[in-house]
Amino acid sequence: MTIRRITLFLAPGVLFAFAVLAGGSTAPETSSLPQSSRPKRVYQITRLTGPAPVIDGRLDDPCWVNVGEWTSGFTQLTPKYGAPPSQETELKILYDDRNLYVAMRAHDEPIGRRSRQAGDRDTFTGDVMGVNFDSYHDQRSGFEFDLTGSGQKIDLRLYNDSWDTTWNAVWEGKVVHEADCWTAEFLIPLSQLRYDPRNDVWGLHAWRWIDRLKEESDWNLLANDGSGNVKSFGELHGLEGLRPARHFELVPFTSARVETVGGGQTKTKFQAGLDAKLGLTNNVTLDASLLPDFGQVEADPSVMNLTAFETFLTEKRPLFLEGKDIFDFPFKDDTLFYSRRIGQPPSYYPTGAAEPMPESTTLLGALKISGKTARGFSLGLLGTLTDQENVLVSDGAGTRKVAVAPRSEQVVLRGQQDFRNGDTLVGGILTQVKRSIPSDDLASQTPSLATVAGVDVSHYWADREYVFQAVAVASEVRGDPRSISRLQLDSAHYFQRPIDGSTSYDPSKDDLTGGGYWIKAGKASQGHWRWFEELTKKSPGLEFNDLGYLAEADRLEQRSLVAYLDKVPAGWYRDYELDLSQKNAWTTRNEFLSSGLELDASADFKNQWSATTSLAAQGGGNDPVALRGGPLLRIPASWSWSVVLNTDETRPIWCNLYAKGTQAQGGISSSSGYGGKISLRPVPSVLLSLEADSTSEADRQRYVALTPVNGSAGWFVSQLDCQSRSLALRAEWNLRPEVSLQYYNNPFGSTVRYTGFRHVVAPGAAIYSQRFGAVLPYSLAGGLYTFDENRDGIADFQLSDPDGNNASFHSNLVLKWEYRRGSTLYLVWSQQRGGADSVKSEDAWSSLGGLRHRRPDNQFLMKITYWLSS
Repeated sequence: MTIRRITLFLAPGVLFAFAVLAGGSTAPETSSLPQSSRPKRVYQITRLTGPAPVIDGRLDDPCWVNVGEWTSGFTQLTPKYGAPPSQETELKILYDDRNLYVAMRAHDEPIGRRSRQAGDRDTFTGDVMGVNFDSYHDQRSGFEFDLTGSGQKIDLRLYNDSWDTTWNAVWEGKVVHEADCWTAEFLIPLSQLRYDPRNDVWGLHAWRWIDRLKEESDWNLLANDGSGNVKSFGELHGLEGLRPARHFELVPFTSARVETVGGGQTKTKFQAGLDAKLGLTNNVTLDASLLPDFGQVEADPSVMNLTAFETFLTEKRPLFLEGKDIFDFPFKDDTLFYSRRIGQPPSYYPTGAAEPMPESTTLLGALKISGKTARGFSLGLLGTLTDQENVLVSDGAGTRKVAVAPRSEQVVLRGQQDFRNGDTLVGGILTQVKRSIPSDDLASQTPSLATVAGVDVSHYWADREYVFQAVAVASEVRGDPRSISRLQLDSAHYFQRPIDGSTSYDPSKDDLTGGGYWIKAGKASQGHWRWFEELTKKSPGLEFNDLGYLAEADRLEQRSLVAYLDKVPAGWYRDYELDLSQKNAWTTRNEFLSSGLELDASADFKNQWSATTSLAAQGGGNDPVALRGGPLLRIPASWSWSVVLNTDETRPIWCNLYAKGTQAQGGISSSSGYGGKISLRPVPSVLLSLEADSTSEADRQRYVALTPVNGSAGWFVSQLDCQSRSLALRAEWNLRPEVSLQYYNNPFGSTVRYTGFRHVVAPGAAIYSQRFGAVLPYSLAGGLYTFDENRDGIADFQLSDPDGNNASFHSNLVLKWEYRRGSTLYLVWSQQRGGADSVKSEDAWSSLGGLRHRRPDNQFLMKITYWLSS
């Protein structure tokens, strides 16, 4: 029986059996009480009327001795849920009209046993303790403030099933180590929180992490069964007489940049800008940014991408990182808001360009309004403006400036309403991009208006044990018919793909519309078992790549998953999880694409190591993208696997290793990847790491675009063999929590070879030899392949030589100094080298060796910010 039949007919029955077992399991639960039955601890806060403490980490101020209540009685969350902690922890909280003051005392063994590794801000290294305030008291999110054993600050937003360290606040914190304990002192301005002054009850969470034991203990024990972190907070009572906190912050900056291109031309740029924050109400904040500068941001890592789809890049710019959760609107594996679209490089490349293309479009300004009302309605509004970009072009018409990117306005509006204490959420999103097209060339490339709308519903019941989620989206893109034609022909749509002898491509259309939905339901928490069922549909015309990320439209997908997990340490493990899933995919025109089974396993071991592994089988199917707009291409059944191993990160030296591979039936395609990272901490303030990655891929039916000369149009494939090799070195020296020096470099090399070119004759044939014709005879001269298919001595097709070796090198050296609260100085040196090798080599490592002969591009930057607050 084929893998496809196994998947289609056996897998659903196996998953149903798992679900039956889940419903009738009598195995011990991971927690003894449902969330609603767990008692909540209450802390009674005291107003400070005398002198405020000096924030130096020493708890000898009169207020810590004589005012308020010390509380203790923490309980283990991990590794042994509900057990007493190995070490006691104490907590006290005070407040006045402007600030919260927090003191924590962590009893511990002698100083030499404690983990005091230094790290960058928002990095969990060594021992940690902190507090979290659900100041909305909506049981959905909390503002967390942590200090590590080295004194580094961590701040984040905690949610019921995740957290976000990109949120940054302006606050103070210090630690001191004593013989039998270490102490932490926090000053948290009320202006950094959002709250209703009429509400004297907040959610409260306090926790401690002992790194050498991998032990977390909580003041009010959090749920470990997936039923919600913030839902299981304790309570902070007694916040009386709070004043409205309509705060105002200004952060002006100035920067100077010097660039040298290829060791020759030098350019200098001076820039100034402003970030501002205004509390419109206690719960709603306006953020504005004028001419932001991202010069201190690390470059994106190099990758080899030979697919039809663009590489998804992680956001690194502070302007878009802070508060990004407000605008999150996932649509299964895609997202309606992908902030890297704002300021992305121009996509229009004019012929005859006499100067380098801009690496990005200039962001003139941004405005963001975010907050939540007392009735549970959360709002996020983001508006940005990017400038027109021009390049100098020299051609037969002379030398002139040509627009390569239009001035554009981007708007994102996101809202959600809470019901049932956050267990039911109803929300929506609206995004729009409006472009001022300055030329006919740009009108043929870029739509003038793109609008996307979506609604989402999440409903939990039975103490959040079960969940139902639904998302529906609709899109409309308008523009010159030539720009809409480009959308129809791109890799997300391929309207030109023939189906039953005809296509749906229409070059006269001046708009593109579409829609889709994503439905997910199942058992989300409590006990050992979890299960989900998903259904996704995306119409052929769905398009949200102007401000979102969409890989493929025209899909109908079904997925089932059953998982078993155990969080009670026993024998060799601390916890483990097993997942079994199956999925099927079709186009919306009922063309079968694929089906598969996957088994995933992960475990944390008693020796502080961890591992994950997966094994997947995919049945034979059809690929609508492989021929880049051609007909469906038959793909063989395949197997894939992966293993990841992490050693104990509390040691001076630790490793992260991985291996993965795929193998298709009949040897038609295969891939492999191996790599790892070794990290060394010679002293607590220094961290060194070296990461290496090696990938290889072979594919006997990889598409190539041959241009007809005398032959008829058609589709062609070849044998692809490619390799990539990458190294990444990081060095961090954290002199003090406020001062750090970081270095990063990433050499990358790749080689690509195409051989054995064939004509596609029967793309749906089950046997490889029947899908393609014989290998085409060719000649290669002057970097051009010519093919004589009928052997009459006249070239029928041609192709520019696609083979080559490429290499690149990115590096960054950053000195960062927070010289006063909220104010930072950056000194940055960046260097890039890259390009194709003139000499081809079969080994990607040899490409790296040629980098030292390339002329580098250097950038030197000094940037200083200054924080002002009312």
